[in-house]
Amino acid sequence: MLTSGGHPAIWKVTMQRKLILLLAAPAALLMSATAAAAPAPPVGTFSADLTPIPHDSTADGGSNVTGHAALSLAGRNLTVDLTATGLTPNEPHAMHIHGVLAGANECPPASADVNTGDPIDPVTPQIAGTPDGLISLAEGLPSYGPIDVSFTQTGDTSAASGLVVERFPVANAAGTLSYHRSIKIPIGVAKNLSDLHIVVHGTDLPSDADHSSLSSLFEATLPVACGTIN
Repeated sequence: MLTSGGHPAIWKVTMQRKLILLLAAPAALLMSATAAAAPAPPVGTFSADLTPIPHDSTADGGSNVTGHAALSLAGRNLTVDLTATGLTPNEPHAMHIHGVLAGANECPPASADVNTGDPIDPVTPQIAGTPDGLISLAEGLPSYGPIDVSFTQTGDTSAASGLVVERFPVANAAGTLSYHRSIKIPIGVAKNLSDLHIVVHGTDLPSDADHSSLSSLFEATLPVACGTIN
């Protein structure tokens, strides 16, 4: 019933406005709740101390690669500052973030050297199952997992660039390498960064007559240092 002097048209408009407000209120509350529940973009600072991959010093000529990486994350944007020493001088070294997302990862222990039959050089016989003193790329994979991000100097930084050795940083004549770059990483990597690892690859083995790791895929991909991202 209308009040005295009420106008049907005015009443109808008023009721429509009230209905719109009633319907809009739950929607606004839902949007607010959804916004509050949405996870914030991952941010923070991380680091990794790079230590030598277990090896026989005779098999690899006595290398001792060490280093440190400082990482700054804002959403998917990752700034990397990495230094390493003890590398093969004047050669590029592939470096990656490795790991199974939301899974267990670790730097390979000495027991990872089970000799998968990877050739060290064309003339050295390999006996599958007999340790050869080196942990190859394939032997380390079960520990540190697949490539997630490639620390290239230019261009693509995805796993697809993991073996494009010519785009990775080059160690100087003293075997020291410095790397700085800001890159965009997959959101899954960003969310699981503290469960992953940094691995540095590449060394010239004493059995290699040409004194370069670039002529051998085994040498170019041989893991030489690894560090847990904390």
